[in-house]
Formats: sequence, C-alpha cells, structure tokens
Amino acid sequence: MNINKFSKGKNGMYTITLENNTKLTIHEDLILKYDLLLTKKLDDNLKEEILEENKVYEIYEVSISYINKKLRSRKELSKYLIKKGYEQDLVDKVIELLYSQGYLDDKVYASSYVHDRIALSCDGPNKIKKDLYDLGIPDELIEESISSYTTDIEKERIEKLVSKQIKSNSNKGANLLKKKIQMNLLNLGYSYDLINENLNSKNLSNPDIYQKEYNKIYKSLSKRYSGKELEYHVKQKLYQKGFTIEE
Repeated sequence: MNINKFSKGKNGMYTITLENNTKLTIHEDLILKYDLLLTKKLDDNLKEEILEENKVYEIYEVSISYINKKLRSRKELSKYLIKKGYEQDLVDKVIELLYSQGYLDDKVYASSYVHDRIALSCDGPNKIKKDLYDLGIPDELIEESISSYTTDIEKERIEKLVSKQIKSNSNKGANLLKKKIQMNLLNLGYSYDLINENLNSKNLSNPDIYQKEYNKIYKSLSKRYSGKELEYHVKQKLYQKGFTIEE
C-alpha cells in the first residue's frame, strides 16, 4: 500500500496517511530504519512489525512526559504505565532503557524524596521509610537515604510537635494528654523511645487546668447530684478526661 502523506507531530512522531486514508502515528526512527521516506510503500506484514516496535517509542514518550513532571521510582512508573494499558514486557524494556539513560535512578529518587519530606512535611523517619518501601525502593537504598534524617532532626521535630499539641489540648489531663501525643507522633512515624524521652522530661500536669475542668464539671453535674454522689461522678468525669488524683 502506498504512503500518500507524512505529517510531523510532537516528540519525534509522524502521522503517515496511507492510500486508503488509514492514519498511523510512527516514530521518526522507525521511518528512517525502514526507509519509508524513500520507498513510500507499506505492506501488511511490515506495518504490523513497525507498529509493534512503535509501541516501545510510544511508551518511552509517555514515560518521559510523566518523569518530567517530577522524579519517579521504577515501581511508580511501572504501575503508571500498566494502568494505561501497556504490556508488562514492553514496560520493562522501556524502564531499563530509561534507567540506562539516567532518567530513572532509585538512589537519586530516594535521596530527593527524604530531603523533600524533611523540608515539606511533619513526617517522621519511620513513615518516610514505609512510603519508600511502598514505592518499591530497595531496603539498602532506603537505609542509605534515611540516614540524612538524623536523630538531632528527629528530636527537634518531636519537641516542636509535643509543644504544639500540649497547647492545643489544654483541657486534657496529663495521662490522657500523654497517650494522645504518643499516638499522634507514632502515626507520624517518630521513634517510640524518643517520643517518651521528650514526654518524660515534661510536667504535663497543670493545677490550673485541673481546677478549671473540676469547676466546669462540678457545676454541670450539681444539677443532678449532690454530696458524695456528686463528688464520685465529678471524679469519674475527670478521670475520663485523663486527670488523676495526684493532679
């Protein structure tokens, strides 16, 4: 079948119009490889061969566009391409090509990822490590990259977060406040030992807060109870808020 027209597109792609008005989008490398500019002919067997090879170029261009938006891990790119409907063997071939060309590098990716999370989030090292694992980064690269999240940085972050949460939970007793902060910081990926080290260095009991809560609860419950029964229910409510007898 004769080729009637070549139209240049983006990223090295050309649209070929055949004599039956069929249009094929093919990479310029394949046009040159198969001398289509000279022969201007294309039979069915050659067409299928070229279109099969062309899939690699198509996946390559889609990958470059995806990578140019931000760094990607190998696993992240693979999942993206498979979701778009490309075959795994062709995806693997393109990924290896991109890796050899330096477009993909899990070591660089992991290092950049940790740096960005330190700078732009409140996440602790354990959460970042888990996220890197989910992104398919090898264990040795995770350990190497997370080393930039030093113990001093982690302690500084914990101090800021603990101070902030103490201020925002001013109506809670020491016991409940400590458990709440522990859970929040553990969920953010901070070390259990470093969290407790910080909390144990602080006096979370506040007599003024205790008295304020006592008065508020007493006033509310005094409408229903009196005497020892009132005191019992007041202490029960205070206990539920994390206050202890010592406070």
